[in-house]
Amino acid sequence: MKLTVGKLRLIAILIVLGVLVIFGLTGIYIVNPGEQAVVLTFGQITDTKDSGTYWRMPLVQKVQVESRTQLHTQEYGYRTTQPATTTSEAVYEDVPKESIMLTGDQNIVSVEAVYQYYVTDVSSYLYEVDDPAGTMRCAFETVIRRSLQNLTLDDALLKKQEIEQQVLPAFRDMLKPYKIGVTISSVMIQNISVPAEVKTAYEDVNNALNEKTQRLDEAEKYKNQVVPNARGLAYKMLQDAQAYSAKAIANAGGEVAQFNDVYAKYVDNKEITRKRLLIETLESILAQANQLYIMDDTGGALKLLNLNGGVTAQPQATPVPQATTGGN
Repeated sequence: MKLTVGKLRLIAILIVLGVLVIFGLTGIYIVNPGEQAVVLTFGQITDTKDSGTYWRMPLVQKVQVESRTQLHTQEYGYRTTQPATTTSEAVYEDVPKESIMLTGDQNIVSVEAVYQYYVTDVSSYLYEVDDPAGTMRCAFETVIRRSLQNLTLDDALLKKQEIEQQVLPAFRDMLKPYKIGVTISSVMIQNISVPAEVKTAYEDVNNALNEKTQRLDEAEKYKNQVVPNARGLAYKMLQDAQAYSAKAIANAGGEVAQFNDVYAKYVDNKEITRKRLLIETLESILAQANQLYIMDDTGGALKLLNLNGGVTAQPQATPVPQATTGGN
């Protein structure tokens, strides 16, 4: 059966119409609620579409759709290699080149963190920077390292919530100039610990610090015991010295007054004063003697005067030392 020209023309028209229908149907695309579509014409952004059904020109226009409600989570310092299931726990892998950091007192810590974000401007997120995820990671690393460098090791290990509160606004501020089209919703510090390689040294440092604290407490206690006693002793010695000084000065003043009185009398009558001084001196000496020998003009002993009571005769044959008395 031969096809007539009219039939061939009809078949051609139907083929063309089928191609046009297929071509038209392939240009239909749907933007779901919470998503945003970017329309590119010959590689240039020409339009953005929110939720709805639209048509694009195949081969000429390209559409990229991204969710603006999906919460994206990025891990820092570690990666989840196997998600948790109902029968097994999640498996994680450390990333030391990210996690190892220095604190303000030059101690090494390992930091594991998570930050979450939403895409708020799809065109900026897809085309403003070449690598949005890498840009965010670099910014986050800069902020968290700077934050830890302002903390001591003890603060870094204990104040995770404060670190989160410091890092979140700083992270947002750092991303603003890049116009990356995202909103950082949260920063969570999963863990801050001392790496296993330096844990022994860290424990030694802690033990040394604890011992230092103990010794300081003991020294303070000893100080509180000794210093008050020393101050009391010093005060007593000072009071004794002042009393001795006052007494010595008073005695010296009395002796000076007595000497001046005697000297004045001596000047008035030197002979009488000389004899009185001689008598007073003999009185002070003889007051300590138990026996007294009185000699006559020939050098012989006359009598023994017992100062403790009574007078006894002394034999003439007993030798008696010659007593001499001072003259004028």
